[in-house]
Amino acid sequence: MDKALLIQSAVKASEVLRKVSFPELVEATSGYMVFFLDRADSKDNELYEKLATAANSLLKICHKTRRRFQGNRINEVGIAIEEEFVQELRKTDLSPRLLIEKGYPDMELDDRHGRKTYLESKATSKQWDDTFRSFYYSNGKKITTNARHLLIGWKIEEENDKYWKLVDWKLVDLFYLNVGLKSEFNASNKDIYIGTQQEEQKATQSVLSTA
Repeated sequence: MDKALLIQSAVKASEVLRKVSFPELVEATSGYMVFFLDRADSKDNELYEKLATAANSLLKICHKTRRRFQGNRINEVGIAIEEEFVQELRKTDLSPRLLIEKGYPDMELDDRHGRKTYLESKATSKQWDDTFRSFYYSNGKKITTNARHLLIGWKIEEENDKYWKLVDWKLVDLFYLNVGLKSEFNASNKDIYIGTQQEEQKATQSVLSTA
């Protein structure tokens, strides 16, 4: 396809795909279905309760021991919390496995009924109702089966310089999430300040060689 048409298509897609249900997105990019978490179902309720137990246990430990997480960036703090949360999950009969490769989701869980659940872990210093963009999805290459997709959010507060306190958590069923495509064309500092100079030099040499 012509590059100009590709650019036009990308811009148009950003305008059209402003509101897409997460299950639609996952199925379109991975070929697998997203199941909702049915609290009226005994197996789903058991899953929720075990996740809540592990989250509450971590929160209680952090309060009791005055555990603080050091990090220059929220992502660094989030990774540290995630690792300790996995240890609490292992105290239940859920079997968590961190998916090391970048991108959604962070981990998968196997329950005692042989079902798989995908879980994203996010730390935030913002209020729960803040409009700051905090969830990103690029492709479904880490998704390998039909499953429930959940997100656990960790509310943190900076107590001292770069030392963060865990204060709250929320578990969200992503079945009900709507996402939007934000198409943008970007460049790094290297592209701007180095690459443009190199391209300018090439253009100058080309002109001189044909003169």
